[in-house]
Amino acid sequence: MLGGLAVAPGAGSPPISTGDTGQFGGNMDFNEVVEGNTVYLPVQQPGALLYLGDAHALQGDGETSQYALETSMDVEFTVDVIKGKAINTPRVESPTQIMVLGQGGSLDEALTSATTGLIRWLEQDYGLTLSESAQILGSALHYSVPNLAGRSVGVAAKLDKALLAPLKRGP
Repeated sequence: MLGGLAVAPGAGSPPISTGDTGQFGGNMDFNEVVEGNTVYLPVQQPGALLYLGDAHALQGDGETSQYALETSMDVEFTVDVIKGKAINTPRVESPTQIMVLGQGGSLDEALTSATTGLIRWLEQDYGLTLSESAQILGSALHYSVPNLAGRSVGVAAKLDKALLAPLKRGP
């Protein structure tokens, strides 16, 4: 998995380290950033200025010490720009789940960011209202804690795509 995957933060943002995280991505250390999954990042600068790195051979949930089983890695990837779509948090899509990674200075902030981001995804792509999203999240939402080390922590909100299959997905 790639621990670090990001685009440049928005204009006026302070300089960032490759160890920082935020809505731009960063050192997310999310063990779902693997081959076959799609990562969506909000572009905030012309050209996006994508960077990636911090390869892990293995990492459990909640990387607690800033170290997993670090390794070198050859990576092949493609980049597509999705015009006309605005997202506020990193998203990951696997063949079976949609996931939003929330980052924050505390678990509460990261949890709120992840949940809000998933609600927004359901509204944008599946046309759900807040009430409809709340019904789905209340019965089917899963959380994981990808990262506890560093200046910010990450919480991932996950939904199984099978539950959303009856809904028509938008662009």
